[in-house]
Amino acid sequence: MNIKQAEALSGVSKQNIRFYEREGLISPDRNPENDYREYREEHIQRLKQIRVLRMLDMPLDSIREVLQQRVGVSQAAVDQQVRLEEQRKQLSAAIRFCEELREVQTLNELNVDELLSRMERPENQKSLSEQWLEDYRKVVLSEHEKTFTFIPEDAVTTAREFTAALFAYANANDLDLTITREGMYPEFTINGIQYTAERFYTAVRGIPVATIRCRVKYPEDFEPDVPEYRKKYMKLLNLSWLLIPYGLVNLVLILHQDWRELLSSWEGWLLLLSFAALAFTSLYRTWLYHFNENGKTR
Repeated sequence: MNIKQAEALSGVSKQNIRFYEREGLISPDRNPENDYREYREEHIQRLKQIRVLRMLDMPLDSIREVLQQRVGVSQAAVDQQVRLEEQRKQLSAAIRFCEELREVQTLNELNVDELLSRMERPENQKSLSEQWLEDYRKVVLSEHEKTFTFIPEDAVTTAREFTAALFAYANANDLDLTITREGMYPEFTINGIQYTAERFYTAVRGIPVATIRCRVKYPEDFEPDVPEYRKKYMKLLNLSWLLIPYGLVNLVLILHQDWRELLSSWEGWLLLLSFAALAFTSLYRTWLYHFNENGKTR
């Protein structure tokens, strides 16, 4: 059956079915003639199992452990109950604030300073910050799995050498790689995700060095399960490293300026504030997430 039929039988949307496939929770077959997904009855059953656990708001990592039988359903339920109890405490705080606001007729009646002070306490902000952190990790993981590069040990001048380089990379990174088409533009899967690859050369101190760039074959199916408006902000944050050269230029200009002269003009303040904003963004991004040398999440 196709994905539309799987959606109707399982009650799981097509978008979420593709998302669960990317996360390795389900692995549908592929029709060799047209490369379309094909779902069997066991796939529908697996989707229903995932749906039950997701309706408990269970995290995907916990669901994965249950599906792989590394954790029993009973233990996963106990762990989720603990998480839900913590969320209930946070929701109780929000409900209390709503109860207070029910007595307020206009915004001018609000003691906003006192109210914000209480609302911004760590115990009331934990849920929001954790959600943004989780969403950012989803976006970054998606973006960095769409395209990644690595430098093979050999020159990679033949299809056989290309295949050997891909397997060497997979073995070094403990990845489940399967070649589906050999050649100088091979196709393969990593943990069930389909990729294509190409080789190109870059010069390092005048010496040509082979680099292999791998791209996901179906990028339209690779969007994370994150609200659209939030996804845009996360992608911008993920690209903040592009501003580093601008920041270095600003730093050089600042170091060559007299501080009193710098602080006496609006241009100087603008320069300082832009550098501070860049530094904060880069530090925040580093705090949120980090990557290894191959662009894969640790």
